[in-house]
Amino acid sequence: MRHLSVPSAQTQTWLDFCKSNSWLQSEAGVLPLDDGRKGIPLLDNAPSTGDSVWKGMPEVIAQGRVKGPSHWTQRLDDELFLQMKGDWPTAFEVQGDIQIVKIEPELQQFETSIAEAMLQQSPNIRLICADEGVQGDFRIRKLRVIQSRDDDESTLTRIKENGYSLWVDPAKVYFSIRLSTQRINTAISATKLSQRLNRGIVVCDPYAGVGPSMGALLTEQGLLAGYHVGDLNPAAVELLEMNVDYLISKSDDSFTPATIRCSDAREWALDDELTESCDLLLVNLPHDSIGHLPELIPLLRKGDITLLRGWAIIEKDEFDSQKQLITKAIENTSAVIESITIEEIKGFSSSKCFACFEVWLTRPI
Repeated sequence: MRHLSVPSAQTQTWLDFCKSNSWLQSEAGVLPLDDGRKGIPLLDNAPSTGDSVWKGMPEVIAQGRVKGPSHWTQRLDDELFLQMKGDWPTAFEVQGDIQIVKIEPELQQFETSIAEAMLQQSPNIRLICADEGVQGDFRIRKLRVIQSRDDDESTLTRIKENGYSLWVDPAKVYFSIRLSTQRINTAISATKLSQRLNRGIVVCDPYAGVGPSMGALLTEQGLLAGYHVGDLNPAAVELLEMNVDYLISKSDDSFTPATIRCSDAREWALDDELTESCDLLLVNLPHDSIGHLPELIPLLRKGDITLLRGWAIIEKDEFDSQKQLITKAIENTSAVIESITIEEIKGFSSSKCFACFEVWLTRPI
């Protein structure tokens, strides 16, 4: 393929020039050349080498970097694509090197072709899984493996988020990539609390899952003095231990207390080691967070300012009543509320939304 050899710094200028004259081979990419130069792919109708339009820029013949299809459906057989045109899956989720896609019943006969096309389109994906809905008390998605790139059908994978890595297993535990911003906001609020107390803080996260919030907190140098974290799902706790161990290995801080538990959060305050032990309490059990508050508030330390951050699924027209329930649960412990906010994060259904509430409070000694 013909390429115009140009200095790297002039690449965009020559790309625009060739495109404006209809000489650019749009199906191929710019080619890296020796000595920091770039090769602009040319069509056969472009002027020959030595023409004055090139201003002395040489031409080289090299194997072109032909661009692949822009969408996985372009990799399907043409006849097959037209057969179900308009019905192919339009959305999927990626966790690590696993791609999860909803396959409607009428498409299941073509799922192998779908998976093969998706693997060809995304070289970093190892496994294609069908999402068959949520199941069980832990609301875990039922995944069915359709195709593996290398015969490895394990659903254990590693994701990168906000500069740190976490082990996840979407077939065993719940994990939401979409809450990444919320975890950043938790770290921001935790930092404000640490600054007000002028010391490292202790966090309680009884619904920690695989530990994404701990990723955001443990990577902030000097932010945490200690932690009590856990989950009721044994599979989540196993991954939580792996992730916390990894995060601590990357930190120069030491942590006391440092406990990981697999137990019902509503029983934590019955343990003398846990009651009145934390400065920051995280409550992420969206369907039940507000209802669990009376049994969780005793985990907060007395005498100093403390912080409660939680997430809940609520009716869009019940913000005021839910705010009153949160306020009542806190004031029933004789705590003094400094401020309380509740805001919608995203829609959950036509009538419900996923919301975050944050309360700054002091429990009397």
